[in-house]
Amino acid sequence: MTEKGKQKECFIIMPISDVDGYPKGHFGHVYENIIYPSCEMAGYRAVRADEVKATNLIHLDILKNLIDAPIAICDLSSRNPNVLFELGIRQAFDKPVVLIQEAGTPKIFDIAPLRYLEYSKEMKYHDVLQIQKELKDAIEATAAADGETGNVNSIVKLLALSNPAKIPDLKGNKEELAFGMLQAEMREVRKLMEMTLHERNRPPRRNSITAIEYERISNTLEKLQATKRLPIPERMEQLHMLMRETEELMMRCEDKAEHMHFRHMMDRIHRAISENS
Repeated sequence: MTEKGKQKECFIIMPISDVDGYPKGHFGHVYENIIYPSCEMAGYRAVRADEVKATNLIHLDILKNLIDAPIAICDLSSRNPNVLFELGIRQAFDKPVVLIQEAGTPKIFDIAPLRYLEYSKEMKYHDVLQIQKELKDAIEATAAADGETGNVNSIVKLLALSNPAKIPDLKGNKEELAFGMLQAEMREVRKLMEMTLHERNRPPRRNSITAIEYERISNTLEKLQATKRLPIPERMEQLHMLMRETEELMMRCEDKAEHMHFRHMMDRIHRAISENS
């Protein structure tokens, strides 16, 4: 066994305090009886946000652990907004994460390939031993699949996004500036989550002109990225044309969610232009 101080860390994303609808201390028991032992069995040291106390910049330390930890476990059971937000950050940086939830938790994601383990609400002895082994195996398998296209719990891989988010490389002691830039990234992730939740709670508008135009631009962009034989000058010209069309459509959008969709489409086109320039 590796010494505790030298063990790799597994960052735990889960409710820290008691949650309405769950018995007092429920998630503390999940952490102590299921998550912590499973991490030890897999050779990792479990670390929760409330255990991160390296410096006075507590929030910065938590963010560093959230992003830098080689593996993370996220408990989706309570559908806690902070938990989902931290998971969103972890996913934006395309870092490996194991998803778990209490049996009977309603489905949260519409992305079918995402996989998660379920544990029993009663947490009986034999059930706990079984989920410990399953979670230990999942930790090892997820860590081994990091960076591979077969990593099913990577939204970046599943959506074939070009690049994950990155922390800017700053020279010298500029933690406050780095923290500020990271907060800007977090705001973008929060906006995307809010937009997604908003979209799920309103009737679909698949036949609207805006939706049709968005799908047309998205399909055209994917074809341009997939076509390797097209000369770069011609590809760049078409990409810039798509950018102008997207910007025009975005400016005409009165709906906030649709406006956000086109804004992210512009980001995709901009990345494609950068890759070809």
